[in-house]
Amino acid sequence: MASLFRLLVVLAVWGALAPCGSAQAQTPTAAPPAAIPGTSAEPDILPGFPRPPDAPRSLLQAPPAAAAYFCDALPGPYFERDPRLDPPPLPPPGWFADLDIGIVAAHVKNRLTELVTLPGRTPDTVHIGSAELNWAASPRFEVGRRLPSGFGEFSIAYRFFSTEGSGLSPAPDGLAALKSRLDVNVGDLDYSSRELSLLPHWGMKWRFGIRAVGAFFDSRSAEPVAVATAGSGVFERQTSNNFWGFGPHMGLELARRWEESGLAFVGRVDGATILGRLEQHFFEETTPIGPTGEVLAAGTNDRASQDVPMLTWSLGLSWQPPGWPDAQLFFGYEYEYWWNVGRNSNTTARGELSDQGILLRAEFNF
Repeated sequence: MASLFRLLVVLAVWGALAPCGSAQAQTPTAAPPAAIPGTSAEPDILPGFPRPPDAPRSLLQAPPAAAAYFCDALPGPYFERDPRLDPPPLPPPGWFADLDIGIVAAHVKNRLTELVTLPGRTPDTVHIGSAELNWAASPRFEVGRRLPSGFGEFSIAYRFFSTEGSGLSPAPDGLAALKSRLDVNVGDLDYSSRELSLLPHWGMKWRFGIRAVGAFFDSRSAEPVAVATAGSGVFERQTSNNFWGFGPHMGLELARRWEESGLAFVGRVDGATILGRLEQHFFEETTPIGPTGEVLAAGTNDRASQDVPMLTWSLGLSWQPPGWPDAQLFFGYEYEYWWNVGRNSNTTARGELSDQGILLRAEFNF
């Protein structure tokens, strides 16, 4: 028993003094995984998870070149003539000019009324009316640019006419010679567009823009001097109305075409509302009266703001010569009416204007 104990003690001492390397053979370890290209050599703390490459690995490095980006081409060029949007029956794109000649008969509803006080006399009511006006030529000039691909057109136009007339009118002492005048000026700045989506052989054109107008009319009544001296003493009376203003207007045109002949039945309507100022003048003058033979005269002036609606419509035939597609002719009837052109809301003065007649139009494209 004692010998066994001594043997165990010797083995324990020998194991403690033996080299560590000889106690147990080293087990070979697995080789570290190969580094993924583009990644750092840092230890993989999450083995088995994907590790995308850093691009760029440093903010100081340039990023890799990206592929060039190309967008698809537009379906078609803009502001280029398109046979689908610019068909042969319609006027071609480019510059154009219109010349209208209207042979019109104008009429003025002159209800201008106001009190005029002559020195030393009681106030007189001045109301004359208007004489029948003569026929007049009413030219209209238009110049514009028509854009291709159905983008419409821009234009500027100016129209005017002037006429006068004479006759007889009732006066305090009998009949008096009456003379009336009328001057009209209209300017338009418009954008227009044509539509081809109506029924077959039908076309539509609408426009809108700004209109500036000026309208002046007056009347002068004069009695024979002998008759006036023996009666009221008032020899001459005169009234006048001057309106000017501007405002929006819109128009619509419908046309039924016969392509084979170049003819078309055309109807147009145009409406405007003009905001402006009117000035009215009323005047009286007497024959020489009194012991010294003095002549007495007096007048009254009124001013006010007024809104003047306008309506114009026409019907007729247009013709586009088959051998000359850059020209178009129109022949028809036109009617125009102005409301409130002589209306003063502060007094009882009223006035309206109308004109109608034959219209000839020639359009040329360049």
